[in-house]
Amino acid sequence: MSQKRVAAVAITAALALTPATPAAAAPQQAPLPEVAALDPGTIDLADFTGLEQQIAPYLGNLARLANSVNDDSATDYGFITCGCWRTGQGPSDARVMENVLTLAYFYTADRPWNPYHRDPALRGRLEAALRFLLTTQNDDGSFPQGSGDVHSRAATGFALELYAIMLDLLDADGTLDPALVTGLTTAMKAASRWFLEDEEVWGPRGAQFANQVAGGLVGVSRLLPRFGDAALRTRFEQRLAEHERVSQSEAGFYRDGTVAHRYSLEVESEDLAGWADPATRPVIDRMQGRYLDWAQYNLLYDQALDGYFINTAIDSRHRGWNYADELPIGSNNLWGAVLPQARAYSATREETEQRRAAFAKAGWQTSVAPLIAPTWAYLDPAIIRDVALGEEYHPAAAERLAAIKTLRPYAGAPYTEHRADSVTGQRFVFAKRTAYAVGLGFGKHVTTQYGFWDNQRFGLNYLYDPKLGVIVQGQNAPQIGAPRTRPGDAELSWGTGWTAADGLHFDSYDQPVPAFYRDGAPVDPATAGDLDDLEIRYAAAGGTKSVTLDDRLRVRVEAGSTPFFERIPLVLDADDTVRWIGGGPVAVGSRSEAANVSGVVVNRDGRSLEIRWSGTGSAVLWPSSFPVASGKRTLQVLDVKAQGTLAYDLRVVDDACAGSDERAHVFIGDRDTGVANADDGTGCTVADRLRAGDQWDGHHAFVTHVTKTTAALVRKDVLSRRDAARLVAAAARSDVGKNLVTASLGAAEAVAGTRVEVRLSGRTIREATVSGPCLAEPVTTQATAQVTVRETTLPGPCPLTVRTVRTSGTTELDTLPLTVVPDAQGVVFRDSFSAPSQAWTVVDGAWSVTGGVYRQQDTTRTGWRSYVNGLTIADGAVETRVDFRTLATSTAFAGVQVRTAQPGDAYTQSGYLVYLRPNGSVDVYKAGKGVLATGTGAAVSGPTRLRVELRGAELRAFVGDEPSPRVTVTDPDPVTGAGSVQLVTGRAAVDFDDVRVMR
Repeated sequence: MSQKRVAAVAITAALALTPATPAAAAPQQAPLPEVAALDPGTIDLADFTGLEQQIAPYLGNLARLANSVNDDSATDYGFITCGCWRTGQGPSDARVMENVLTLAYFYTADRPWNPYHRDPALRGRLEAALRFLLTTQNDDGSFPQGSGDVHSRAATGFALELYAIMLDLLDADGTLDPALVTGLTTAMKAASRWFLEDEEVWGPRGAQFANQVAGGLVGVSRLLPRFGDAALRTRFEQRLAEHERVSQSEAGFYRDGTVAHRYSLEVESEDLAGWADPATRPVIDRMQGRYLDWAQYNLLYDQALDGYFINTAIDSRHRGWNYADELPIGSNNLWGAVLPQARAYSATREETEQRRAAFAKAGWQTSVAPLIAPTWAYLDPAIIRDVALGEEYHPAAAERLAAIKTLRPYAGAPYTEHRADSVTGQRFVFAKRTAYAVGLGFGKHVTTQYGFWDNQRFGLNYLYDPKLGVIVQGQNAPQIGAPRTRPGDAELSWGTGWTAADGLHFDSYDQPVPAFYRDGAPVDPATAGDLDDLEIRYAAAGGTKSVTLDDRLRVRVEAGSTPFFERIPLVLDADDTVRWIGGGPVAVGSRSEAANVSGVVVNRDGRSLEIRWSGTGSAVLWPSSFPVASGKRTLQVLDVKAQGTLAYDLRVVDDACAGSDERAHVFIGDRDTGVANADDGTGCTVADRLRAGDQWDGHHAFVTHVTKTTAALVRKDVLSRRDAARLVAAAARSDVGKNLVTASLGAAEAVAGTRVEVRLSGRTIREATVSGPCLAEPVTTQATAQVTVRETTLPGPCPLTVRTVRTSGTTELDTLPLTVVPDAQGVVFRDSFSAPSQAWTVVDGAWSVTGGVYRQQDTTRTGWRSYVNGLTIADGAVETRVDFRTLATSTAFAGVQVRTAQPGDAYTQSGYLVYLRPNGSVDVYKAGKGVLATGTGAAVSGPTRLRVELRGAELRAFVGDEPSPRVTVTDPDPVTGAGSVQLVTGRAAVDFDDVRVMR
């Protein structure tokens, strides 16, 4: 026995190796010895295999988990009380007990890093937990999940999967109470019988939750040899055939209500990889092959990021999951060993080996210690399941690349794929042409487990290019509810928006019904050829919308007299160049409005997306704070405004001059030179080469440029000498490059929410537009203007741009350096919600700016949160007005979360949550620890101020106008460092207002 194992926990070899004796029928319920805490100094990470590295944080948490087994209650003796899995559930929820697998794994694992192997204290707590678990089983063999789900498909299915593995571990070890192991085996056989027969599993509801059914079947596949029951095997094979027929759509996805990418990838595909019955394995392989065929059109490879964009618009159950760096298919990526396509999505063997070597080399304090508290908040027993399986697969880099090259959107020839689901009636079209690949979906919303029936967004979903990646990506619902219940900018789908009598509508939400045409005649889309110009028509804006799969993606909206706008969410890289066609450049992440432009072009590394339109008066590009690609990309939304008819098309091209000026003649300013605007053979026109609309250092520089450029075009036979001379003369007569306008600021610094004067003087000014990323809106003027710094702007530089259009039609650009600073009280962020706010990111819940407040109206759960984008504080203060509207429970709350490790972390994951209840109590909750302190006071009524102050280890909370804190706490082990600021609700509909953050 190694020194490491002896040092951390006192283990008596004689006790550890003594065969267990049968337990008494009613074991005495007495206090149990505590499991000793781990001494990390005795652990050498080099002793962990690659798979085992991921459970090192579990090892650090094991004593806390084991010691949370209840040993002081006659009714709940053995219940795992830690709240570290299925948080918030009580003893009536058998899923809380799934971490018995974790306890059993560490008890049985004879590994050099495991001081808990056959630890008698751990054994006593494991046996108590197993006995309690068995008491939760119903007489019919099912397990309950709480909340009225007495005979639970999920609780029973996942019990079968997890405890089948646990029985294998216990059998191999042989030291646990044999009567208890026998009892668990009997329980699993009863559970198997219930699972294979009950209407809860095989009726209409079960058919909507493929992942739960799959988990149970995987468990039974492992348990069958243990039972030796021929009748049970026959029924199992019958049910597996039914699962294949009912739970997998003809389109290829696994049905969880309908499309649910995350459940298909991270639950069903994971579970099925652990299939243990060789006789039925071909069925599982066939199902997963069909799923991956579907997945290639919905998981889209980005070669620059080396990750995958996800067709999130059609996902019914996980809002906002739009990208993943890696997508291991199956537990331990085991599908890669069976299906070559699965190798495209995971980390390579070389990457995996490098990461694991770095993990071991860095040691416990660097590699493991920072993960222990976050892991404690979510001890997922599926991780233990994966390690216990033991097998894994990682492709070599060359194998992964070869698999990527089989993905049709990335490397395949043009196609038109139509997929339909007979149960929901939903239909999907995926097409690739030379200039784009596109995905569309149609159908009715489907109710899912949590009532998120309206997550899906239909119509146009994404536009993809193998070199650029996904460059248009419609999102599914950022929040629960119809678009008309939320601000217009909260809708981030790709579609047509318009206002009706009951509010804002989007065709993507209104469940469009498609009709298919070829050459103007109706056609069955399933018969469309790969290169057919398939047209899809559906309703929008009180009229008709058509999408034609042509050499360009052509879209046309005919809405009669109804004003509408077309929303196109662009996925941009910070280094992309964006330009209005017929207008000026747009900085990525800034807002820009334009009139009399004919399109937008986005260029990335010499390849461009061109969007061109006709039949519109104006357009706006505005940045959304919604996170895309884990922050590696920016969602910049294009709204094209129209009335009557709008036609636009999209294509991706290699073009030396993106967004070419394609007018028939060359214009300099608003003067037609009469010279034909020919293409020089590179995709650039003569006007593109002259760049008369650009900013020039001086007039002479522009004329010199035109002289040299036209001479080169003469040598290439693009221009005649006469036309070249006409262009040089027109350039000399123009005012391009002349400094005719002076712009200046009234002040070099400004506080967010205040106004700044922009002074303009000079001659030949037609109009000037002042814009900048911190302005509430661009302002157009002819002289002096007042511009407003957006209230929610964070301190820092904010250069303003003044774009002047002269009477001659030429332009002049001036940049004005403005710095946004905190106010005299040190306020670095404020939001009074007087206008739609893009300063917040919603993680969960139903948040909206409504009536001058920030309202969260979902009362179904605890922990709905929204955080301030880009803001972190360590010490300082956060305050807000809180107004409770609807309470689902007497313990409902609203609060502020600070010092989170990552924006969006749950309050159980990181940081501190300071929350107020309507009865006036204030709690300070620390992630991984619980409530540190509680203060009491008068009950709150109406809008009430909550102020949280942070100074090192000390936190203070004030309520209303009280001069003294309602609660003060000094944390002996404080969370330090800067973290995000989040608003959080618990089972309450709450209005927040006047949020202020001070440093």
